[in-house]
Amino acid sequence: MAEYSSDEERFSALVNFFKDNKNTFLIIFIVASVFLISSLSFKSYTLSQNSKAAKLYDAWYSSQVSETSIEADDVKNFNLLQENYTNTGYAQLARMIRGSFLAKEGQLDNALEDFHELLRVSSGIFGNEMLNSIARINIARIELSQNNFSSALEVLESFSSNTEHPLVYEVRGDALIGLEKDSLALDQYSLALQNTQNESEQSILKMKINKLNN
Repeated sequence: MAEYSSDEERFSALVNFFKDNKNTFLIIFIVASVFLISSLSFKSYTLSQNSKAAKLYDAWYSSQVSETSIEADDVKNFNLLQENYTNTGYAQLARMIRGSFLAKEGQLDNALEDFHELLRVSSGIFGNEMLNSIARINIARIELSQNNFSSALEVLESFSSNTEHPLVYEVRGDALIGLEKDSLALDQYSLALQNTQNESEQSILKMKINKLNN
């Protein structure tokens, strides 16, 4: 290690160090500046998108609970929300609500389209894990109702075994029953029972388990 006899030598060595590495420091400064500017710009863009999406969502949702809503405005607001702000939570929440409504009305094919689209836009690094899970469960339940048991199992495959909701185990069990894999279904129902604290859910699961054991 170099030793300096005076402060002047230390200062001179420091100046020479920066002179010798000025290009490196310049590159680091530029990269850091670009990163900071990009980060701030993205944050500003995201806030702007969310603000605009919120207004459309409020207008659309208000029409859903209003008895005097105009269908044309309802459709227009929903489409604008999906076309221009599809990656926002507001657009994805609206998609989930409409899909659930369509399913309750018996429009299963249309509901399935909404949930598949919700699954697509809520996936990935910047996706919404909660809405993605809801989409998967609803797709599986609709597929079950149409006796598409393999499709129901397929859409549930990505769930982690360590973080699954009891409903996932139960739906998977129902699909396995449809495929006449009673032993595997029993395992899933047992896991669901172990992971739920809801008494009504426990009663239903016990009935399903007893039915398989008899």
